[in-house]
Amino acid sequence: MKRLSDPVSLRQSLLELLEAEPVDEEKLLASLHRRSAGQPLYSSALPILTHLDFVEAEAQRHWQRILTHRERLAKLLGRDVGLRVALLDYFVNLNKELKNPKIIEISIYQRTERDAVTDGLTGLFNHSYFTGAVKREVQRARRHDLKLSLVMFDLDDFKRVNDAKGHVEGDRVLVKTAALIKESLREIDIAARYGGEEYAIVLPETARAGAHLVAERIRARIEGQFRHRKVPVTASGGVATFPEDAATAEELLRRADEGVYRSKANGKNRVTVFGRERRRHKRLAWNDPVTVKPQTGRRAPGKGRNMSVGGLLVSLRQPVPIGSAVTLIVRPRETEPLGLRGEVVRVSPLAEGRGTIFEVGIRFLAEASQSQELVLRRVAAAAAPLGH
Repeated sequence: MKRLSDPVSLRQSLLELLEAEPVDEEKLLASLHRRSAGQPLYSSALPILTHLDFVEAEAQRHWQRILTHRERLAKLLGRDVGLRVALLDYFVNLNKELKNPKIIEISIYQRTERDAVTDGLTGLFNHSYFTGAVKREVQRARRHDLKLSLVMFDLDDFKRVNDAKGHVEGDRVLVKTAALIKESLREIDIAARYGGEEYAIVLPETARAGAHLVAERIRARIEGQFRHRKVPVTASGGVATFPEDAATAEELLRRADEGVYRSKANGKNRVTVFGRERRRHKRLAWNDPVTVKPQTGRRAPGKGRNMSVGGLLVSLRQPVPIGSAVTLIVRPRETEPLGLRGEVVRVSPLAEGRGTIFEVGIRFLAEASQSQELVLRRVAAAAAPLGH
């Protein structure tokens, strides 16, 4: 069973168990209650059986009254009526919460519940469920001071599969990829088809190094599975970890996605760990003008935010794609402009007054080292150090 602190996973597990053991619901719930102390067990079970919603304390009181009512009915009729008949009679004739109930096989209800949160093709969770799960897991990690990692994958050049083999074959690739992902995960991990040929995975209680191992294992399995096809299939991945790389679920998703873009820009079929792309050098506050010129596209004027020997952070009015090679014209105060070369490794939108400002992180290329040291010396004279 998946971890019972996840409401949807709890409901899905209850559905499976109630369908498998329809005559021993009370024993099943009593057993689960011992295993899941403090979790909303009864307020999850009653909506499955009745579609009535209660807070946990009230749901547990109703459950005890239903058991007592079942015993009373058994004495009156001379036979055990079963929990569901007692439950129906309780809510229709005693409590009167139900006015016009409908009987439905739990297997049919289970399919309806499952369809609401899963992707119809792959059987993984869908985008809507996954985004909610990430938020819940970040809240849990923050509350209990735990690590949490998120992995994202995008199949490389997937359009070629559809163009060469057709969408039926493309669907087979998506289904097999989902199966490879599921086989690589633990019970508590949450995998989803994030959209199209994109997959996302939440790894609770997992630090950066462990997440990297999982992501690499999945990437290698995908490569191995489709290596000998006429149109080989590989995947590019990105890994981000809470709280080092992001403070919110939205940031965590964005950082992992940036890792995917870095993997694509660096040749595909690889995994990029977001945190390892950041340099740990001392940064200097800096707000001089700077111009960023991609190899393709218009030059973007902006202002510096901070700088280190490894790179710089600038504010621009327009985004520059992650992975772009850029030329930088830096204008330290009262000195001649200096040229540098770098690569965009991070782009984050910031709301500042009218319009959107983009915070762009740029890694210096190795051959720019002499120039960047000169820039740093000139900036350092008037700049204040920031924290690491």
